[in-house]
Amino acid sequence: MFVKILRPGKMIFQVKNFVKAELGAKFIESPPFDLEGCLADSSNVTPIIFVLSPGADPIAYLNALAVKRGMGDKLHAISLGQGQGSKAEKLIAEAQATGAWVCLQNCHLSASWMPELEKIQEVQDANLIHNDYRLWLTSMPSNAFPVPVLQGGLKLTNEPPKGLKANMTRSLNDIGEERYEGCTKPREYKKLVFALAYFHAAILERRKYGAIGWNIAYEWMNSDFNTSELNLRMYLDEQPEVPYIALNYLIARVNYGGRVTDDKDIRTISAMLKNLYRSEIM
Repeated sequence: MFVKILRPGKMIFQVKNFVKAELGAKFIESPPFDLEGCLADSSNVTPIIFVLSPGADPIAYLNALAVKRGMGDKLHAISLGQGQGSKAEKLIAEAQATGAWVCLQNCHLSASWMPELEKIQEVQDANLIHNDYRLWLTSMPSNAFPVPVLQGGLKLTNEPPKGLKANMTRSLNDIGEERYEGCTKPREYKKLVFALAYFHAAILERRKYGAIGWNIAYEWMNSDFNTSELNLRMYLDEQPEVPYIALNYLIARVNYGGRVTDDKDIRTISAMLKNLYRSEIM
């Protein structure tokens, strides 16, 4: 109450500290993204709706789940927009008959087709649809999204973790133990992938500080980290030595820098990675 009176802007941070002190740190950390549990709760007439948030892309998790469940070649994704409605209807009809999965991305960009989606969901008969069929929808919060579909579906969101520790934990968990141990240069790979996870978390956390962190707020995602990790592994597997110069350029200037439009921000992001990707890290 003392903090609330003197510094209302710090109230949320203080509540987190209080909960951490009284109940433990696990009560202030976001739970892991449990897509498999969500699939288990769904049925062939229950859509699974991803509510998108900036900086979080669930499609990589969906692809991984489809491969794990043996549906890798039966997952059909389409990004909605102008003229895509008829294709989506055809895809849904085929998937309902064959037991495939359909992912309709960015529903908020196809407001005019949303009433059609509502009709499709309303006339469904579970007995006439293959048991393996699932409909996955992704959308930013939007008034155009049909309320009956929202009420009848399973909703989940994948917000980017807050804090260096949580961010690094998710990045390293996403790699998985098998992949983490599978590089031909294990020592170099583990050092550099840890540095990459730190770099990814640090540039996201800098956004908290507004223009002091970055001149422009960029929407980096876990897909940027995944692409950079793939590049790192490829270079280590194929090159006799660690190509620090190439890795610095590719990750800072291309993978992450592809989103950066301000020249000072480019200098900052390049300097941050150069401080990590150098021979001293070994």
